[in-house]
Amino acid sequence: MAHARWTDYSSDMALQDLTSPDAVEAAIAEFDGLGRESFLEKYGFGRARSFFLVSDGKRYDSKAIAGVAFGYQFPERGPLSSSDFSGGEATVRAKLEELGFTVKDDTAPAAPRSSAPERIPGRVYSWDELGEMFGFRPSYLGRRGRMVPHRGAVLLITDPEGAKSFNCEDYWDGRDLIYTGRARVGDQGLGDFDFRIVKNLSTLFVFERAGTRKLRFLGVAECQQYWWTYGDDDSGERRRILRFRLRFKGTGPQRQLLQAGPEREQVNTIVEEPAAEPEVPLQTQQPAHREPRPFDESRRPAALTPSGERASPEETLALREKAVQNHHELLAALKRHLVAAGWDSIEEIPSAVDLWARAPLEGVRVIFEAKTLDPSNEVHQTRAALSQLLEYRHFRGAAADELCLVTNAPISDARERFLATMGVAVITYDGEGFQVSGALARPWLAEFASNR
Repeated sequence: MAHARWTDYSSDMALQDLTSPDAVEAAIAEFDGLGRESFLEKYGFGRARSFFLVSDGKRYDSKAIAGVAFGYQFPERGPLSSSDFSGGEATVRAKLEELGFTVKDDTAPAAPRSSAPERIPGRVYSWDELGEMFGFRPSYLGRRGRMVPHRGAVLLITDPEGAKSFNCEDYWDGRDLIYTGRARVGDQGLGDFDFRIVKNLSTLFVFERAGTRKLRFLGVAECQQYWWTYGDDDSGERRRILRFRLRFKGTGPQRQLLQAGPEREQVNTIVEEPAAEPEVPLQTQQPAHREPRPFDESRRPAALTPSGERASPEETLALREKAVQNHHELLAALKRHLVAAGWDSIEEIPSAVDLWARAPLEGVRVIFEAKTLDPSNEVHQTRAALSQLLEYRHFRGAAADELCLVTNAPISDARERFLATMGVAVITYDGEGFQVSGALARPWLAEFASNR
């Protein structure tokens, strides 16, 4: 048997290696799946007489859970058998409580306990109250950080104002919370708990830091969207970041910011756009090279050569970029995607607008600027795209036109958020399809969210 290798351990030394609350959660889940008798028989444990792990109102044989959890944390070593370690107050109970779980002693006289506090959005709770509410030791919150899994629920802790221990640059987009994955250093991945958030497999209880060992309950949320972006980790290294759009049920997030004054909330308020102005060109006549024309992906770019028309320096730069084959391939892929999605009036202006088109939703026109990126040119390319989009809308388009940057690689989270504040959406082509790379809420963007 796997545990035979550990008979040279002194009493209970192997149990001290158990440090993973996730492993204990996995053992609890297996207990629930098999049932008590089958679980105990499978791993050779007897029924507990005194100490029971209590979670979500259910009782579990504490020694058996600890032994099986060891195998989940160390699969190469296997689960501990009943003879490998002793149970009781000083061993199993101490270890499970150290990991944040509640263990009850059935032989101890019952002490009067107050009922668990009710979950009320907007109310501030102490760690002690939350431990009572969800059935774990208060210190469990400190060890688990931003995401606190507990059976069929996940507690998500945020502080967009910048708390040292919880802040991962979460932010509000209207009444939606844009939440970040939990890894603080290195690339974030779509781990088990992240996957449960993405698929809404667990109830998401969202809390906001409200002081030392205190959290404000914002409400229950659902994940509406997720995407990958880039930014710096705690060590200053560039890494991949996972973002979630969390939307609250009922009346929305009961956060302090809602009562903090209009000057703070105004940033997150969606202002109704004024009626579109008539699309009147600034010039009654345009040179031929400035007239819109249908985008033809078979019209491949030729090398830049002087023409009979005098071009401004800005137009010369635009034409030079259009001569790059990768740029053309990106636009061709975008045009095919728009046609398949029912967009119309897909046009380009050779010396200016890469492409504009009208969305099937409400006929809004979107001006697209395509940029090919590599690790060295993100700042230059995004700055150029912003200025070009604003100029094209002012000089070639109309006030109601939407703006969108199209890239062949994700941009950093900070740059993406900056563009969102300027009203510029970002979509990224990965060689197969387009994905929304940011959190800017626009109805026409929903069709691009191919990751949902």
